[in-house]
Amino acid sequence: MDNENYVICMLCGKKLGSINNLHLKSHKMVTREYVEMFPDSVISSKSMLEKRRVKLKGRIASPETRKKLSESNKLSWQNNPNQGRTGVPLSEEMKEVVSKKLMGHSTSEETRQKIGLSGIGRIPWNKGLTKYDDERIMGMSDKVRQWNIEYMTPEMRAKIGQSLKKRYAEGMKIPNSKNGRRLDLNMSFRSSWEANYARILIFNNKKIEYEVDSFALYRDDGTIDCVYTPDFKVQDKMYIEIKGHADSADEWGCSCKRCQRDKRKLLLMSIKYPNINIILIGRKEYRALCLKYNFFIDNWEFSKWDKDDLIWKKES
Repeated sequence: MDNENYVICMLCGKKLGSINNLHLKSHKMVTREYVEMFPDSVISSKSMLEKRRVKLKGRIASPETRKKLSESNKLSWQNNPNQGRTGVPLSEEMKEVVSKKLMGHSTSEETRQKIGLSGIGRIPWNKGLTKYDDERIMGMSDKVRQWNIEYMTPEMRAKIGQSLKKRYAEGMKIPNSKNGRRLDLNMSFRSSWEANYARILIFNNKKIEYEVDSFALYRDDGTIDCVYTPDFKVQDKMYIEIKGHADSADEWGCSCKRCQRDKRKLLLMSIKYPNINIILIGRKEYRALCLKYNFFIDNWEFSKWDKDDLIWKKES
């Protein structure tokens, strides 16, 4: 079927630019009924769709129209989240076509800005939900994972990685778990050790500057190898880095992948940014801080290793 300039009515065989209610009136039905009867049929030719696109481009809908469309879409998705605009559920084949078409789709900066501005003040539909308690998010997660396995190339991974690293280097915050929020500090931290060090700063009347600066570590070819974000900024060009898996600042015997990665970042920092002073706090240094401050600071958090050694001292 040539659907560039016309489509064929499955009821009468006529060639039309689009199959609409005006034509279907002669068959005593409406578009919805036609699509239900012929779910895989095309109801608009490509030329007709292009004419509509050109006509509607730049058109600003009235507030009443936008509200009507919004309410209609909400109701449509509530009834069936996998249905098209006609209200007819999409076939599995059509879902696959739409999914492949949208995966990897690039959006212009102008469009991204418009989407961002339009979403200001709105509450996201997935706020507070995860893939573990919402079937829609679980379904999307599974599709993305499957697409990554089947279609993601090393070049695409490298491109995505560079894009993220560039954003982190420009100041985008690194995601942090909601479970890491401390009510007494009104901030989120990645570990109890970091939270306790923040409490030490407050105890000493110092400002908490947590993960405020990021340093891009470049390769010789100009690409970003990694981005290093120290834990606490204590002075100009001086930072505190807390590493619970380091024995001490000068003893780091672990050879796991995570430790090797962190060692490499610190080594690159010393080479690329020799004027930046990074003070490392390992288990030895943290134990000394714990012994010194845990008696005086409220809401002090004890990790597994120091409960037996320190709790009795605080209670005695």
